[in-house]
Amino acid sequence: MVRNMVANLLRHETMHTTVAKAKVVRPWAEKMITLGKKGTLHARRQALAFLRSKPAVAKLFRTIGPRYQGRNGGYTRILKLAEALRQAGSDKLSDFKMPAGYRLGDGTPMAIIELVEADIRPRDRRRGPAPEPFKPRRELHGKGTGEAAADAAGTAEPAADDGAGAAAGQPGEGEKDKAEE
Repeated sequence: MVRNMVANLLRHETMHTTVAKAKVVRPWAEKMITLGKKGTLHARRQALAFLRSKPAVAKLFRTIGPRYQGRNGGYTRILKLAEALRQAGSDKLSDFKMPAGYRLGDGTPMAIIELVEADIRPRDRRRGPAPEPFKPRRELHGKGTGEAAADAAGTAEPAADDGAGAAAGQPGEGEKDKAEE
């Protein structure tokens, strides 16, 4: 568990977890960053033996280690999430609101552990173009509306330029040519 959490912290540079887990991860992450600062082959092998994640080790030695060369420890910080107030005096379940700094299921205090000088960019949740708005099937296949149903049956009259001839039941230009032939 600790190895995976340290590897994820090094890869993403920030992590949302419980306070207890963040306190366990912190010393291991600091040791790995110290190895990354050394930059030797032996340090790389030690880090790989612990983390078992090549992408995390690569980032540790390429970007994180050199970033902290001038710093003597204190590479991580734990931020306990802000606690909101519960509505007091109500026994209704609908009025109960869990404070923001606690997990809803079991009430465990939550925290964010992050690297101090982290290069954190907000993740783009949407991947790709925006989805098409919802359309019912009858609109997609031309069913349900009078105009679309007539088009689907092939009985719709072609639109004329003046519009008066088609509305009065007179044949349009294209139908005149067919009638003459």
